[in-house]
Amino acid sequence: MTHRRSPLSRRGPKGFSLLEILISASLLTIVGALLLQTLSSSIDAKDQVEKTSGRYHLVRSAMSRMVDEISMAYISGHVAALDPRNETGFVGEREELNFTAFGYVPRVADEKKSDQRQLGYLLDHDRTSGTQSLMRREQANIDDDFKEGGRTLVLLPDVRELEFQYWDKAKESWEDKWDFEAPERSTDPIPERVRIKIVAVMDDGEPMTFVTQTRLFLLRAIKF
Repeated sequence: MTHRRSPLSRRGPKGFSLLEILISASLLTIVGALLLQTLSSSIDAKDQVEKTSGRYHLVRSAMSRMVDEISMAYISGHVAALDPRNETGFVGEREELNFTAFGYVPRVADEKKSDQRQLGYLLDHDRTSGTQSLMRREQANIDDDFKEGGRTLVLLPDVRELEFQYWDKAKESWEDKWDFEAPERSTDPIPERVRIKIVAVMDDGEPMTFVTQTRLFLLRAIKF
């Protein structure tokens, strides 16, 4: 008995047509391009966030350092008989502050320096970055002019504005200037608080304002 095969049973495995292959390749190309674009956007966003976060950290670190150092400002009416050249003081302008403070930390073993220092903050041109920057001046040990001397370094680059204000407890108001030698400062030669305002340029080129305050803890510790 002869068995005939069905026409369908004679056909081999069905493959993909050229059109189907072209469509699949096109879809894969589109999906790959979309994934690549998404990945690129994610990397760019990550880099921008890291830059912005780094700039925020620099600004806040600079302000935190200023807060800590200003809080340790002091004035003494005592004059050493063996070395009368030592002068303590606190003179503040709207855009500059110079004062004496405790808190110097020796960086060299057996360094012949005390824990007293002269400090100053101001805006000046930074040659390295080519921008106006917040500068910090420090000199270990005080001398006859606390407003000069020491080493000045960049504390925060690319700063548009620096502003100090000083709280006058007697008037209960913020003052733009403070001179410890002024007659009205005979009772309280240093302010109770100092307000710090910095306008810094961020990574996107736009300025951003930061404001904080610090309390001076030695306000009544040493009197004339």
